[in-house]
Amino acid sequence: MNILDEQIKLVAMARQNTLELKAQRDALLEDWNKDHQELLDELTQSQEGVVGAEDYLRELVLQDYAETGNKAPAIGVGVREVTKLEYDTSTAFTWAIEHRMALKLDVSGFEKIVKVSPLDFVRVYQEPQATIATDLTKVTD
Repeated sequence: MNILDEQIKLVAMARQNTLELKAQRDALLEDWNKDHQELLDELTQSQEGVVGAEDYLRELVLQDYAETGNKAPAIGVGVREVTKLEYDTSTAFTWAIEHRMALKLDVSGFEKIVKVSPLDFVRVYQEPQATIATDLTKVTD
């Protein structure tokens, strides 16, 4: 047996060991979840309650800000003004082209075109890449 065959067997055994450990973990987690379902349900409800309470608090803070302009209405809460932009993307793209702004190359689109219609400045070559089969069980037998 050569070194390549030995390494294939090693990878196959390592994968199998990992699968067995994951199966053990999953079984233990399933048992734990069953035994502690009440706790898990309480946790889910609590998390939903936190989300609802936070959403309502944000509403109250924004309502106070709208009424008073105060960005720090109470300790632990505040208002941050964020600049937002809204525009038609096709109009923005046309403007960018007219103003000769650097636009990002659409690599995927470019490579599809080059594969069909090669360009002089593009070198096309083959590069070997090692692959490993997903199922190596036949090797460990």
